[in-house]
Amino acid sequence: MSSSNEEQLKYLSEAQRKVKEQAFYMKRAIDANDITLTLSLAADMLRELKTSLLTPRNYYELYMRVLDELRHVEEFFMSLNKAGSPMVELYERVQHCANVVPRLYLLIAVGGVYIKSGEAPAKDILKDLIEMVKCVQYPTRGLFLRNYLSQTSRDKLPDTGSEYEGIGGDVTDAYEFVLENFKEMNRLWVRLQHMGGDKSTRKKREKERQDLKILVGTNLVRLSQLEGVDAQTYKETILPNILEQVTLCKDTIAQGYLMDCIIQCYPGRLDYVNYCLGMCASVLSATKTPELDENSVIEIEELLSIPLSSLALQVLDLKQYAELLTYLPYENRRQVATILVRSTLFSNGKLDTLDKLDKLLSSITPLIKDEEKDGEPPASDAGAGDPSDEAEFVDEQTLVARVIHMIKSDDSDVQFKLFSMARKHFGQGGVKRIKHTLPCLVFSGLRLAERVKAREVAVTKYTSRVEKANKKNKKQEDEYAAACKAAEDAATEEEPAVMPTKPEPIAIPDPPPAPKTSCRKVFQFLHEIITAMAVSYPELSLKLFLQAAITADKCQFKAIAYEFMSQAFILYEDELTDSKAQLQALILMVGTLLSCRNFESDDYDSLITKTTQYAAKLLKKPDQCKMVTLCSHLFYAGAASDPNHYHDPKRVLECLQKALKIADGCMASSAHVHLFVEILNQYLYYFELDNPAIQDKYLSGLIALINEHIDGMDHNEQRAEVEVTYRNTLKHIGRKKKDEKTKQKFAGINTGA
Repeated sequence: MSSSNEEQLKYLSEAQRKVKEQAFYMKRAIDANDITLTLSLAADMLRELKTSLLTPRNYYELYMRVLDELRHVEEFFMSLNKAGSPMVELYERVQHCANVVPRLYLLIAVGGVYIKSGEAPAKDILKDLIEMVKCVQYPTRGLFLRNYLSQTSRDKLPDTGSEYEGIGGDVTDAYEFVLENFKEMNRLWVRLQHMGGDKSTRKKREKERQDLKILVGTNLVRLSQLEGVDAQTYKETILPNILEQVTLCKDTIAQGYLMDCIIQCYPGRLDYVNYCLGMCASVLSATKTPELDENSVIEIEELLSIPLSSLALQVLDLKQYAELLTYLPYENRRQVATILVRSTLFSNGKLDTLDKLDKLLSSITPLIKDEEKDGEPPASDAGAGDPSDEAEFVDEQTLVARVIHMIKSDDSDVQFKLFSMARKHFGQGGVKRIKHTLPCLVFSGLRLAERVKAREVAVTKYTSRVEKANKKNKKQEDEYAAACKAAEDAATEEEPAVMPTKPEPIAIPDPPPAPKTSCRKVFQFLHEIITAMAVSYPELSLKLFLQAAITADKCQFKAIAYEFMSQAFILYEDELTDSKAQLQALILMVGTLLSCRNFESDDYDSLITKTTQYAAKLLKKPDQCKMVTLCSHLFYAGAASDPNHYHDPKRVLECLQKALKIADGCMASSAHVHLFVEILNQYLYYFELDNPAIQDKYLSGLIALINEHIDGMDHNEQRAEVEVTYRNTLKHIGRKKKDEKTKQKFAGINTGA
């Protein structure tokens, strides 16, 4: 323990000992109902609060100890009042105490009872007390003295609905008293920083001030609890007074803390918050040194973060919010931006206007792009950093990507404009960021394309419906005209013409609004995004092109779907060199082609042929075999009842025979036997689908080949797995042979059993 701490403990211990001693005799005097001795001993006890030797933290301990004992004095004064003693006499009597600090504590104690007695208006006593405590200007002593005044008077203010309202004053007297106390306490708190000393002493004082700040903030809590203060009074009187103190004190610690208190204590109305933020920005703009100290940065960051929990997207309507944000360093702006995004997501709000989206994305710029520094690469593109930093970066970008799902407009044209704006902002993020943000934008864009297509279809149907209605109405009019003419021609003088009833025309409803942004334009927009990503992320871009092809095919855009598929193929050929990546890409390409049912026959044939060629050129023979087998499904896609089905039995057989040839060439660890069994299952699949090219002789021959090779395998785990799969296949064939419906079809298959 340092000598300084030892001295502090010594001073505190001695002061507490004296307080305990004087309190003991004081309570005996109270029991004896000796007013003179009680006041004298209470003054001796309170004299310990005159010390300037204790740090604020230790002074607080002494202060609390004294206040515990002072409550006995307050109760004594109450008993005197109940016994009929006039409080005015006691109020005047304690003013004869020789020492200032003890006199004022006693005066406040008596003043509280004086107000409660109702012998004098509360406003007069409060005004008298607030003037008297001004004589204590030593920061620590003055702050705690005024805190005692605040505590004693908190339930005695002439607030609206209070028992002291009326002759005791009104809410104006109440808030003026609290405001005056706040101003004096704030001045003392700031003065503590300017009491001289070297750098280490100033640092120590900053810490001490942090310990004392709650004493000042308590006054703002008192103001917020006044029932009679309405919005108008708060806006026109109280808030300007508080902000004036914030501005005049010219102390960054005080300004940051007080703005924090204002935001937390007072109603979350946008105009109030904006006013507070504007004042803070004005103070900072008037500061000669643009560099903020660490404490100021922390306070401003907290000040900007506080409204987010309750206001979320509404902070975008605060004109001063973005301005104040610019005063923070990049890292702190990034922290605030993260909180803003989280709050926005939690609020489940909608970004449905260009202005709202632009404000949000501009406010979270530190998450969207790196700080620009001359001569330095962006931090996120400069290379790999600490794994924890990388994880934090990914989390941030995931949050940003989730913002895209909040972009919602009932009008697809507005939605497209919103996506275009988001693309503009995200495009500035550099290579590492677009990996996380743009794919989400692509998928949202694909959903938009389907919405636009639905609108276009509705317009087309309406046009067709109108044409049919017009034709029917025209036909009815012609028939009616003909009937009228026939009736007139048949009329005679004896029998006048009987005119037919005119039919009601078919009503034509109002047309649905046609989209200004076409579905083709949306796909063009998506094509540009994916192409921009392809340079840095070919695998990801290939997947996105395939997904876009499925959506385009669903929307009946054959040429656009073919273009997306072609781009995926180009990426496969030019960018994918890793064998695992090629295998995964081919699986996705096959799945995509099987999902698309609207290609022109020649285009589809070209795509599936190319895919099969890619499969046959894979690096590993087992991969070649499996993928060529899988590609056989491309030549037998869709049920026969499907008008868009594509069946080429001969090409299916060619694929299976090619796969069998490749499997026969696999010599490593008898892997070819397992491949033979897989190919047998595919033969069996097409045989059951009545593919005319797949005959029972092919299955019998393949079964014989498998039986021959299994016998040559070593007895190990791999053989056991192959045998289990193979036995299940043979059991299936056996069941088909016994089934009345299929036994004739399967009779020609020789299983060797």
